[in-house]
Amino acid sequence: MFDADRPILSSAQDKLGRTVFAKYLARCMLDHKYPESLVIGLFGGWGVGKTSIINLTLEELRAASSNMLDEEKPIILNFSPWSYSGQNQLIYSFFRRLSSEIWQFPEFEHSKKIIYLLELYISYFTHKPIPVSFRPKFSGFKKDYYGWESGRDLTQVKAELNALLTQQKRKFIIFIDNISRIQEQEVREIFQIVKSIGDFSNTVYLLSCDKEQVIRTINHLQGSGGTEYIDKIIQLPFDVTPIAKQELENILFDRLNKIIQTLSTETWNKAYWTELYYSLLKDLFTNCRDITRYVNTLSFGFLRIKEVVNPVDFFAITAIGVFEPDVYYGIRDNKDLFTDLMDTVYRLDKDAAQKDRLRCDEIINRAKTCSYEKLKIFLIQLFPRLLNVYEITTHFYHSEEIARKNLRICSPDTFDIYFRLSIPQGHIPDAEMTTILQQTSNRILFSEALARLNQDDKIIKFLDQLDTDFLSSIPTNNISNVVSAILDDGDLFPQGQATLLSFNTPMHIHRICHHLLKRFKTSDERAAILKEAISSSTKSLYIIIHELSEQNREHQETEDTYLPVEHRNLSPENLFELKKLAIEKIKVWEASGRLAEHPKLFSILLAWQKWGDEYECRNYVESLTKTDKGIIAFLCSALETPIQQTITFSQKDSDWGKYVSAIETLIPIANLKKHARKLFEDGYFEKLREPEQLALLIFLDLTHTETTKLIPKTSV
Repeated sequence: MFDADRPILSSAQDKLGRTVFAKYLARCMLDHKYPESLVIGLFGGWGVGKTSIINLTLEELRAASSNMLDEEKPIILNFSPWSYSGQNQLIYSFFRRLSSEIWQFPEFEHSKKIIYLLELYISYFTHKPIPVSFRPKFSGFKKDYYGWESGRDLTQVKAELNALLTQQKRKFIIFIDNISRIQEQEVREIFQIVKSIGDFSNTVYLLSCDKEQVIRTINHLQGSGGTEYIDKIIQLPFDVTPIAKQELENILFDRLNKIIQTLSTETWNKAYWTELYYSLLKDLFTNCRDITRYVNTLSFGFLRIKEVVNPVDFFAITAIGVFEPDVYYGIRDNKDLFTDLMDTVYRLDKDAAQKDRLRCDEIINRAKTCSYEKLKIFLIQLFPRLLNVYEITTHFYHSEEIARKNLRICSPDTFDIYFRLSIPQGHIPDAEMTTILQQTSNRILFSEALARLNQDDKIIKFLDQLDTDFLSSIPTNNISNVVSAILDDGDLFPQGQATLLSFNTPMHIHRICHHLLKRFKTSDERAAILKEAISSSTKSLYIIIHELSEQNREHQETEDTYLPVEHRNLSPENLFELKKLAIEKIKVWEASGRLAEHPKLFSILLAWQKWGDEYECRNYVESLTKTDKGIIAFLCSALETPIQQTITFSQKDSDWGKYVSAIETLIPIANLKKHARKLFEDGYFEKLREPEQLALLIFLDLTHTETTKLIPKTSV
């Protein structure tokens, strides 16, 4: 299913026509007749196919050897220094490999003596003893035997070696690949082996590397002279040029066709693919490794969801994921920007288009290699909504209904499927955070930004990152807009669960508001900001109650958080006025009927009872709970925690009795039992949602109400 990023091994796999060059290179090595060693350089950047050429050359050498006499067949060593990198024994490893290759040819003339001389030679350079099997008999029983104990100096050893090697009809052909991957000092060691240490007669070296990278390495080690150093060592250089675009394209299409053949013909829009490919995709592939990375990523995801996505769109967005991952995550995490998800809620007028253009530009500018203009046009083809954002004069027909039918990525119904197998991103990029915070100069725009973050499931990440140094980047003049927007939208955010070590969303919002308000010197300034936020709020109520409750903690002398009046966020008078304003908001919600639908109804009622007219509050509760819908809403909110614990753990908690006591502060339990029992025993009970059923069951169980139906029990 997946292709390893490996070079080709034989001419049968050669699609670039390099076999002919490899044949001539192999013949050049075999025909080398001079006593001095020959050093060939194979130069090229990452992914141009140097190792593939080596493999083709090895194939030709083996083929040629099969037609040669045994005493003429070359000894071939394919040495990869990368395998030994970091072990501080590169020179030792090279010569040990060379000795081992010779050992495999017992018919090699003077092989034992040559191996012995090589071992002496190694010992001089590495200060390692000669292995026991290669020691001469006269070495006695000494534990270690070193080259200098042979009675020969290094010059004599090399001269004897060269004399023996010159007499051979066999030659050594040594390939050294992956030089660019090893450590800097080891790069120099490789060239030392070739030019001085291993400069033997009847020997041919082929060195494969990125020449520019090696030159930079030598310059770094020596200060300068890298180019001259390489040119002095390499006697026959060859540059492996990048693969031609047309050849790359042929390889890419050949690989993609294998995937496309698994589709029905009508699902592949060739004209649409052509537009996308020539507008950007064609430029992304610069070598075979690019193709391998892309096709492997495509195969991993596409085969699992090909029935529920548009194949051309999936091919296109996968390319962005492979070559421009930061742009890919920007698209994934901003669904509202690239689809018409929010256009029915917020009209895309000129101001909104300008704001969305800033957001989209920030994402496009994350690209490392793609040009801004090409990527923008490409994204407009994928996401036609951007036409209105950029006001492009070139228009093309787009139908939301057809996009949905064709499973296009631009449809909000299918958008998420395209990113189903991607790894979630752990944060919002700083550039995106900056773009969002630029909108704090306008409360409505910032509120819309929060709504989009919430729709894209990014609001918790945003709040978490905002509660850092980003808070200090908000201009003082914009703080009122931030507090107003965040308190107006807070009820719509996922609330989360507070633990002993973590905050839930309301507490996170309080921390943000607290730090922003602290930038003002007086209590009156802070109170004015909160007053404006509460007065202008239309979408949230509980988050306001929570904020004032947290502010109230500073005024409770029994709390650890008790502070002297002069150090509190709000004066007692300010806090009293804000509570009155909050009660007015509760009554507005109550008059419109929205209060009964609020999931945090019970907490809001407790605040009404404590800060406002208790009699009015209790009358409302009594009136509410007389209706079937009202009592269920009331119990669901009052028993929210027991309900969640039952769903999660299927177990009753002995501490649940406190919730019954809390209910009784608002309405006598006796006033609810009869109604709750009736709903439980009625056949309509089975049509209620699970939390609603649990609310009735838990209430009846905790109040020990007798019923004609058996109430399921849970262990305590």
